[in-house]
Amino acid sequence: MSSATPLDPIASTDRQTLQSAVEYPVRLLGFWSAIVIPFVLLSLLAAGVAQQSPAVVAGLVAANVAGLVLGKEYKR
Repeated sequence: MSSATPLDPIASTDRQTLQSAVEYPVRLLGFWSAIVIPFVLLSLLAAGVAQQSPAVVAGLVAANVAGLVLGKEYKR
């Protein structure tokens, strides 16, 4: 069992450090994927791959939406 309590300032600092260490890369990847994925989708549509494998297009659209949500607070 841990001896840290919710009021322990060291545990709170560690949690904030971990949170900021995880948030920044997630926001970075979300932001840049939201920028890059539409170009990938356009190239797939132009090449006709979208008609052959609509599941790939649906997955990329879902990844783009996730990137938009996760990356909206990047560099704010």
